[in-house]
Amino acid sequence: MSAANPYHFGSPVDELHFTDRTEQLERLAAVMQNGQNLILIAPRRYGKTSLLRRAVELAEASGGRSGRVSLIKCSSAEDVVQTLMHGVVSGPLGWVRGRATEFSRWLRRIRVAPEIRIDPASGLVEGVSLGPSLAASDWRTVLSEVVRILADLAAEDRNHPVSLVIDEFQKAYEIDPLIADIFKDLVDDLPGVSLVFAGSKRHIMEAMVSSPEHGALYNVGAKLYLGKISEADFVPYLTGRAASAGKHLPAAAASRIYQAAAGIPNDVQLLAFWAFAISAEEITEELVDAAVAYAIDDQREEFTLVFDRLSLVQQRLLKLLAQGPVRAVTGRAVQSVVGVSHRGTLDAALALERLQLAERTGNTWNIANGLLGEWLRGRYE
Repeated sequence: MSAANPYHFGSPVDELHFTDRTEQLERLAAVMQNGQNLILIAPRRYGKTSLLRRAVELAEASGGRSGRVSLIKCSSAEDVVQTLMHGVVSGPLGWVRGRATEFSRWLRRIRVAPEIRIDPASGLVEGVSLGPSLAASDWRTVLSEVVRILADLAAEDRNHPVSLVIDEFQKAYEIDPLIADIFKDLVDDLPGVSLVFAGSKRHIMEAMVSSPEHGALYNVGAKLYLGKISEADFVPYLTGRAASAGKHLPAAAASRIYQAAAGIPNDVQLLAFWAFAISAEEITEELVDAAVAYAIDDQREEFTLVFDRLSLVQQRLLKLLAQGPVRAVTGRAVQSVVGVSHRGTLDAALALERLQLAERTGNTWNIANGLLGEWLRGRYE
């Protein structure tokens, strides 16, 4: 029987596949165990969800009452309220499940009585609905009441730190900026409670964090930017995981995996997975190239759709970035390639950055998606 593939991609990873986020995990654990707030900003596919889930697991293992919700599927203020209610019931309030009287006591604090569906076999919350009565109520008041349950939990038993992770928080701002403002107003009323606001759209999250006048998360808590895992840390992980499954992955081949994926954690794992799957005893650089071709072929339609939605100016600039780092993106050499003025080139670059297709460090711009860059360079047509 062949060994199981030691790499994982496409969904949050468990502890076994968790890769070198020790410092960030320690910071999250510190705030969640001590009633402090934190804003976490990370592009998609950087391992944000895996990190947040691991932090909740550690908080609960240390005696805390914690939970995580994602607002990514919300499309209205009422959706946000119901999602948060589900997170509070299944997370910090989960310890009272099975105690009907105690459970009812806590839920009576909300004027709109929620309907809770619990799986009789597992005891887990399957769903929370605030029903049609929410539409007839002021969702702002109900939202405040749901969140204040966390403060009541913390005040009743200070031996169990209370925390809640709200992932994809920028969605709340996109639906209605007032939702984010309500949280800012509530923070001072939640002593002993840790709220972690996480988001993947950097320009929206930074706007909420940085503006003293309009930033809903300004001065709400510490800030943590989740960057790429360094090549120096990722290569030993890749080679070690291969060895644990009985195959040899030379450091040069592991570096090729990292560079082809532009260091994006999910894509590094994706390429490593396919390189392992098609190899025998040794994962060579040639096999890594074959894995890159396989991954690009699998994502070709998505890349085509993404590229086709861009303006012609944005397309030309993205193709230029795919060839390598660009300094002074508004310089005359770049303007001549994209065919517009300084202002037009800058607007195109900022638009690509908002779409998480381009990234910058200082004055240097790069393509953000390594596999997209490989596709644009035409090596695997």
